[in-house]
Amino acid sequence: MLLFLLLFLFAGGIDIILNLDEFVRAGNEQAGEDGSLLKRIVAVVGLMIDFQGPRLFLFYAYMHGMVAVGAMGFTLAQMYRHKELVAILASGVSLHRLAMPFLAATCATSVVQLLNQEFVLYRVAPLVLRRHAAIGQESISGFPVSFVHDGQGMLLQAASFDPGPRKLGWPTFLERDDIGRTIRHISAESALWNTDRRGWDLAEGRVYMLGDTSGSGNALNGDAATSWRPIDFIASTLSPRALTIKRYSQFATMLSLRQIEEMLKSPRVVDTDALLRYRYARFSSILVNLLVMALALPFFLLREPANLMRQSALCAGTALPTLFGSTVGMMVQIPGFKPAFSVFLPVIVLIPVAFAAWTDRFLKT
Repeated sequence: MLLFLLLFLFAGGIDIILNLDEFVRAGNEQAGEDGSLLKRIVAVVGLMIDFQGPRLFLFYAYMHGMVAVGAMGFTLAQMYRHKELVAILASGVSLHRLAMPFLAATCATSVVQLLNQEFVLYRVAPLVLRRHAAIGQESISGFPVSFVHDGQGMLLQAASFDPGPRKLGWPTFLERDDIGRTIRHISAESALWNTDRRGWDLAEGRVYMLGDTSGSGNALNGDAATSWRPIDFIASTLSPRALTIKRYSQFATMLSLRQIEEMLKSPRVVDTDALLRYRYARFSSILVNLLVMALALPFFLLREPANLMRQSALCAGTALPTLFGSTVGMMVQIPGFKPAFSVFLPVIVLIPVAFAAWTDRFLKT
């Protein structure tokens, strides 16, 4: 916990220093032109906490495996310096038993990350995705929506989308037939997402019938194009979550398993393979962390005198690239194979490597 907090404070401090002007600007705006110096300082500090606080959970998601290895190294190095390993061996306790608490702690940190992913991370995702220009806002900034397919033959375009209130500004929905011809044009001043009805409530909505289904090939009929009728709701699989994922791909990695299952029900709206990889990665990452810990332990569970600096360098040179490579490997789709294979491929590779390192260090002595 100490190592994790120190790393987070270090990373957050660097980010604050590099973007100090943005925090000061936002603090001055919040305090007002007549605000005292103390009020401005309090506002700036509050904005720093508001901006960096939610990132604590994302930082843990990325760093918990690495921090576990680092904490193991610091702990065993202290035990080695104070001859505690010698005393343990002299008492008849094997190094295999000594390794078990570290493996159990690694498993515990991975379970905490699973709980973090399922119950916390998706809640703070709109705050985590904020840019520095949006410091002080309660969610990510709005963005325009280009024509997006909803998986049911309809296209959506909007001048703006605000993820906070889940509101579209001046949206346009184009419903098309089987060969891609527009048959209905729906426009509105704004639209709000209706969770219960799974669609958009339209303000000042209008629907224009444009399709010609007579088979003549004329997609637009002049009389139909000028007539319209009001409409107050349109069903769509393009939820605010789907629009946010299309804008910010990182948002998909923060979804809970339940949310991923919901998104997979609309396979033509989102990248199904990517969502499947994110789902399987929740469990493969636990195995990867355990295997990397098993790979790193032999560098510090020493029976004979050794240079701890050298052992630390060897451990870092082995564990860090392995963790980074495994993370990248879990996110890369291998052509011709199902997503589950690419996600668990690092586990398959690491099992014999960790076993070989373990047996080479302990069974030979």
